[in-house]
Amino acid sequence: MNSARCWWLILLWVPASSALADTVSGQFVLNGKPLKPSEVAAFRIRDQFHAREFETYVMLTQKPVNRDAIAKSIDPYTAAINDKAVLDADYIALSVHGDGVIGMNAKVGGVQYVDSSGTIMMQQGSLKATCTSNSKERVSCTVKTAEPVKTTDGTIWSVDFTFDSAVLGHTPGKPLAKDGGEPGKAFRTFLTAAQGDDLAKITAQMSRRQAAGYQRDYNTPAENLKDLKQTMGFKLPKQPRVSGGELVDDDYALLDVEGDSGGGSAWLFRVEMRREDGHWVYDDAGRVGMLK
Repeated sequence: MNSARCWWLILLWVPASSALADTVSGQFVLNGKPLKPSEVAAFRIRDQFHAREFETYVMLTQKPVNRDAIAKSIDPYTAAINDKAVLDADYIALSVHGDGVIGMNAKVGGVQYVDSSGTIMMQQGSLKATCTSNSKERVSCTVKTAEPVKTTDGTIWSVDFTFDSAVLGHTPGKPLAKDGGEPGKAFRTFLTAAQGDDLAKITAQMSRRQAAGYQRDYNTPAENLKDLKQTMGFKLPKQPRVSGGELVDDDYALLDVEGDSGGGSAWLFRVEMRREDGHWVYDDAGRVGMLK
């Protein structure tokens, strides 16, 4: 009786498992030569041009990307495009927006072929896209060209893909107050120290992992300070302002920080804060996208 029941459960389980498998079919054809990805991975990311909005970034590749590392990154887009599986390889990247519009960046033979199912450079794009699922958990779409596209240099390309994938991403934590709570207060303490020239005071407000990078014994203290200032100038905005965040766990928080990236435009940054020895300290930061 028990054996028969087990086999019945297995028969029920197999179709459900198969239905949830990630799949991709189709090809990108360039001058008659097809590129047929065998792997699909999808990630929930911020819209780079509207950082308060989200989209799904889909990668169609020939080798699997490091899904876990990309999903956990504070900047999953940058982690994705720098993944070893695609760094020197041909692949297709698709941005699936909440309204179903899909943008494509096909990187083939060292050239990028960019198009959209919406408007691009004030003209209707060449792609036709339909999605049966477009949620923060799963994306299932078909993207194709109605006819081959001919570029100004005579290159001819076409695309016809169908994919279905789970959407991976950071699991939201407990919302912090608008000022970032205790992690936000510690971040402002770090910023105050970083405005000065006392390397020891600055690194005291950083995680041990980060501080070690600016305590290299083959550099002079002045060289380490200069390196730190340059790095923070890139990672953090001018006139930063904490606008919220989340407590991921008791010892890890993510802050939303807004400010000028240096070009006069407002950007959203994500700042990682960690609790070490009972105190919140700065760990890392990265740009998320533009604010409009």
